[in-house]
Amino acid sequence: MLYHSISELIGDTPLLELHKIRIPNNNRIFVKCEFCNPAGSIKDRIGFYILSRMKERGQIDSDSIIVEATAGNTGLGIALGAIEVGCKALLVIPEYFSKEKQALIKALGAEICLTPKDEGMQGAIKKAQEILASMPNAISFSQFENPDNPRAHYESTAREIYSDMASNGLHIDYFVCGAGSGGSFSGVARYLKERSSSTKAVLCDPLSSIIGGCENPNTQKSHIEGIGNDFIPKTMDMSLIDEVYKINDEEAYEGMRMLAKSEGVLAGISAGASFSACMKLAQKVQNANILTILPDGLDRYLSRDII
Repeated sequence: MLYHSISELIGDTPLLELHKIRIPNNNRIFVKCEFCNPAGSIKDRIGFYILSRMKERGQIDSDSIIVEATAGNTGLGIALGAIEVGCKALLVIPEYFSKEKQALIKALGAEICLTPKDEGMQGAIKKAQEILASMPNAISFSQFENPDNPRAHYESTAREIYSDMASNGLHIDYFVCGAGSGGSFSGVARYLKERSSSTKAVLCDPLSSIIGGCENPNTQKSHIEGIGNDFIPKTMDMSLIDEVYKINDEEAYEGMRMLAKSEGVLAGISAGASFSACMKLAQKVQNANILTILPDGLDRYLSRDII
């Protein structure tokens, strides 16, 4: 098939049923392979969607610089989207996040500003706000507040999931997903619940994250990039959560390794966390269709030496 724009390659990612891994209690696990997007993650969707809406509304032009605090994948999505809509991007990233993501962002022509790792995402957000205040042509992407974030997933990711499952006569009993900004969790969970009140939304959450509950977020550190947070974003609809599974780093790494070695699925750390949550859920339920999202690929974590 011939395409005429890189944006045409965003979305319509494969939905795969796992078949090599032994899943208990006659359950089935389906995974949405978002690492198949052109810049390698689910964040390509919001990067192009939000910037396109901003351009349509006259909020940005060729002189605009999009500024955003990000764990990396959103930065890649913004960098890709900026190429398509014809603006610039400056991404603020805590220095402990993946060096591969940083290199890929630079490859797409965006600038990077690193913030101290001990300040976390809040430190990156503060720095982004300072940059926005000092640059007259800078504009915020606002992934943690922008309603277009969950809307992008409601209109694309969720529709694809529902259509692919329904066309094969399959009901989604459990939707398992992590949340950083909460855009994918909220957008997809809302769409699925509107179509079936029996579908349950299960949050996969790192130990250190307060989204799913954490008594001591400053002492329980996590290295699962892209999900979990030290605050609850406005884009995260907490009312959609039916159940929470807290996942530690090693469970996420082991889930990532199992997907690769058993299924040939080269997914990233947050994907490993979501898969681990699916397997925990499968120990408790029977005869269920469990669906999760694999947000990005393993290739951007090779420097972490966790394979």
